[in-house]
Formats: sequence, structure tokens, C-alpha cells
Amino acid sequence: MKHLTSYIILLTYYIILLTSSLFLLTSCEYKDLCYDHPHYNYNLELKLNLKLDLNVDVEVSEEAHTKIDAPKYMKAGFYNTETNKLSKTEFIEGTEGRIHVDPGVYNMVAYSFGTEWTQIRGEGDMKTIEAFTSDITSTKAPLLARFTRAGEEDAPGPIIYTPDHLLVTVKEVVIPPFTEENRVVVITATASTIVETYEFEVTNITGAEYISSVDAFVTNQARSNFFGRGVKNTEPATIYFPVEYDQEEKMLKTSFNTFGKLPGESKCFLHILIRDSEGKEYKVTKDITDQFEKEDHIIVIDDPIDIPAPTGEGGGIAPTVEEWEEVQHDVPIG
Repeated sequence: MKHLTSYIILLTYYIILLTSSLFLLTSCEYKDLCYDHPHYNYNLELKLNLKLDLNVDVEVSEEAHTKIDAPKYMKAGFYNTETNKLSKTEFIEGTEGRIHVDPGVYNMVAYSFGTEWTQIRGEGDMKTIEAFTSDITSTKAPLLARFTRAGEEDAPGPIIYTPDHLLVTVKEVVIPPFTEENRVVVITATASTIVETYEFEVTNITGAEYISSVDAFVTNQARSNFFGRGVKNTEPATIYFPVEYDQEEKMLKTSFNTFGKLPGESKCFLHILIRDSEGKEYKVTKDITDQFEKEDHIIVIDDPIDIPAPTGEGGGIAPTVEEWEEVQHDVPIG
């Protein structure tokens, strides 16, 4: 009986030892197979190397919205070439970084990330990805209404902020499977802005020293840009921007950005609302459609503008007040 017990213990030991050995062998074999499996692409180093075109069409001022700075981050979307649907999104710091995308053929859409005014929506589909800016606050709408009520050219669509430059590149890319001879794949592309910059000058002003403020509106501009397919939005918008008097050059001067003139035969009108130190308003309207076609991107208004000397009436303040509208509210009492 004693010998039988010893035999059973010894047999159990060998069974445990054999089972452990088989488990270790099976584990090693599983790891080797996964390591060599090409689907995961573990050993392929994929780099995105973007070159930036930071040039603009005019010698712009120092305002933040008219300069192109190298972005801190770029965002790259890889889209299915048949469905146009987003397959993968990657971020890189600066213009070069390592990314992780499965082998295949993609349409890559890369763009600068983190601009102040230009926003992105519709990223799930290459056909709908869109750059746009928000509508301005409702306080500016009555300013533009000064012109439309006076019988000047209409300003269809919303009033929007001037966009920041957005650096974009669209390119079909082929990402191969891993091979011993092809360990590093570099995607090189050039990103350039989809936003146009114009310089704006009003040169023939008498009494400019009496100007208190200037607001400008440019009508029939593209509302946004569908940059995945490289087309402007056909919905109209009006760009708003403030203007200051340049004492050194003796003119009203600034720069503004736009997604571009509205496609088609629409006319672009510039509306300028000038206020003097007493609050009196002077309106200027000019058809600038032809000037959008100029290569230098400089819009010049040289028609004479005369701002009379203030009369001193009203203590230096004479604000314009709209007609009262009757509004009724129920006010709870007690």
C-alpha cells in the first residue's frame, strides 16, 4: 500500500510537469505567430512629413487674423477611397510625426489644428468636412441694416467673422504591408491655405481726424469651404471687419480674410459706416466685384469722402437711435 501511494504521487508529479511544458511550448508558439503576422504592422514605421506654404497674396499687416504661422499641431484624416468615410484620425506635433494606420489605400486630408476663429465640422465624410466661422453677435446686424433700409444693395446670408488661415493638403496615399525591405514609409505632402487675404485701403478722405470709428462689410462671400473636395460653399455670407485710420499713411487701411468671393455671377459690395466724434454717421457703398479678380488682392476706394468738422452740439455725443418697437411682457406681481 505504501509503495502504491508513492507511485501515485510520482505519477501525478510527472503529469503536472508534462502539462506545464506543453503550456509553455504552446505559449511561445502563439507569440511567434502573432509577432510575424503582417496585419498588425507592428514593425512598420510610418511618418507624415508635411511641408508648409506660408505665403499670402499681399504684404499683410501685423494683425493676428492676417498672418500665417506654422501650426503647433496638424490633424490627418484617412478616408476610404470608395465610401469617403473616415477610417482613422491621427495628430502630429508640428509638421512631422509617427502615425499608426493599417495598410491600404486612403484619401488623406490633413489640416492645421487649433485656429482661433476657423472651425471644422462634418469630419466623418470626406465630402462633408467643412471649414467655417461663427455668425457675429446680433449687435452688428443693425449696422448693416443702415444700408439695406436705405435702398442699397442687399446683403444676403449671415454676417460672419473673418476666418483664420487654414493649412490643408489632400492626397491619395498607399500604405503597404510590413516587409523586411520596407520598414519605414514616409508620406510627404504640402499644405497651403484655403483662405484668401485682401488688403483694404480708403485713400481720399477729408476730415479723417474727426473719425471716431469705422465698420466695414463685404457682401456675397462664400459662407465656408468644403476642403475635402476642394469647393467653396455656394451659400452667401457677409464678412464684417473693423477699420482704423492709419495716421502715417493718411488713409483707412487694414487687411481681412475670406473663404473667397461667392461662386457665380454675384456682385460684391463694400459697405463702410463711418462715425465722427459726435456720433454722426456717414455711409459709403462701392461695387468691388472687379477688384476681387486682381492679382495683387488690394482693394482701393479712392472716391472722395468728406467728414465735416463737428459742430459741438450735444456735448460731443450724438448716437443714432433706431425707431421704437412696441414689445409687451406679462410681469408677475406679488
